[in-house]
Amino acid sequence: MVPARARLAVRFASWSTTLALVGCGGPAAPTPAPSTTKAVEAPATKQPPAPADAKTPAIADAKAPTPAPAAPAGEDWLLWFARGDQWVTRWIDATASESTLVAEREALVLSDGTKLWRIERKDGEVGVLSCECLMDDEGDPSPDCKPHSRLTSPGLRAVELVGGAEVIVREPMTEDVNGDGIERSLEIVGGVGARLFYAWGESGYLCGAHGLIEGGNVVFDVATGKLVEDPFTALGRALPVELREPPGAEIQARLQECDGDEAPTVRQVVDEQMDLAGVQVGLVGGVPELAWSFAAETYYACSPDYEAHGTAKSGLVAAAAPLGLDGPLPGGVAQALASVGATTTLGWARLSLEGEARKAALAAFERAPEPKWPPTYATERPAGSTDSEARRQARTKLDEGRRLTRAGDYATAITTFDAAIELDAALARAWSERGYAKLLAGDLPGARADLEAALPLDEGAAYRAAVHYNLGQVAERSGDPKAAKTAYETSLALRDNETVRKALAGLR
Repeated sequence: MVPARARLAVRFASWSTTLALVGCGGPAAPTPAPSTTKAVEAPATKQPPAPADAKTPAIADAKAPTPAPAAPAGEDWLLWFARGDQWVTRWIDATASESTLVAEREALVLSDGTKLWRIERKDGEVGVLSCECLMDDEGDPSPDCKPHSRLTSPGLRAVELVGGAEVIVREPMTEDVNGDGIERSLEIVGGVGARLFYAWGESGYLCGAHGLIEGGNVVFDVATGKLVEDPFTALGRALPVELREPPGAEIQARLQECDGDEAPTVRQVVDEQMDLAGVQVGLVGGVPELAWSFAAETYYACSPDYEAHGTAKSGLVAAAAPLGLDGPLPGGVAQALASVGATTTLGWARLSLEGEARKAALAAFERAPEPKWPPTYATERPAGSTDSEARRQARTKLDEGRRLTRAGDYATAITTFDAAIELDAALARAWSERGYAKLLAGDLPGARADLEAALPLDEGAAYRAAVHYNLGQVAERSGDPKAAKTAYETSLALRDNETVRKALAGLR
């Protein structure tokens, strides 16, 4: 779903929040297995993405000829999951109690039952120009302006294994942008049948009044080639109240920090204000686990993505039937998942192929390419230059720390920023982001030290304005309105900003 608000912090966060879930095309359950639904637990901490430089296991260019496939003893299923920085899909023959591995590829393959598609990244490349690039009377950038950075723009496509027809799942953005510190992301978070769940996001300063964080959670049906409209709203209200209350309490606590006694009660948040934003499908101990993400609208000074967030975990649950996540899965499929053990992202599909159609599909599956999967997050890199390995790793840690901050896991975020600074002590945003995380965690002296250290590392006006605003927040929370006033005024002198003006006007 791409919510009307279309603003994200971590839905992304966690899931990159999360997900395209499957409605129709969900698995059949010939022989019921014990329910996998779990009691609601504490919010899940999302596993960070593998480093961009992680190595993909070597794949032989040619494989031994495969004998003609025998008729299955049970049902054919595809199970796909994340393993490190690569996808794995297993074709299994599942009976009521056990499974047999038929074939495996290091690729993401899904199916509507009769057709199979390989999911691939189809990225674009854009230039990033400074905000100082003035527009002419026609609204075009000055011809003298050249991109100061390059940015990968993530996209997705599906390629039919038999026939090669292409379906565009997400078109990459191709137009150059004006701004600074821009990050784009595309994260697959689950799927059932021919439906793929993914989350997209964009953040950075785009020459507006303040920084931007936005995104959405999408369910895309490859079989129809269309987005599934609004897949989460009705489901969110149908989920059991015992699952919705913990994220409601998280959201209410955040709103109370911002609004004090004027904040709504937990019951009001659960019943009236929060919506389901997405769900990530994972595997813990061989059992499917759903990580649900909820959000309620708020204002920028309370949250930079205009939302307060809460999460909860459960097993497959009856109310999630519209997404195909109700279970239970057949015993043989459950056994195959137990052999996988744990993964951050999971999907499945039941096949209904017979005879020559099955033989052709299996042969195409066994020939499917096994490309390396690009990183989930893309950040700016200097135009015309090549980053060192240490700097690339530092940027990966920076992105990881940002996601953890948005998810409210400040302690882990601070540790992650520590690692980024260790790799590249000149990475300005690692210092400023660590300072911001410390501010949110209540470590005001530590926040001040990091923000002051961040200032000399980047001369950009937008960057310095944001750092001075956060220094004003530190001063205000430390009971020093005079220092807060100076910091806010400095921020406004660098870049006019409504949020800073309101903070300055609110000083007593």
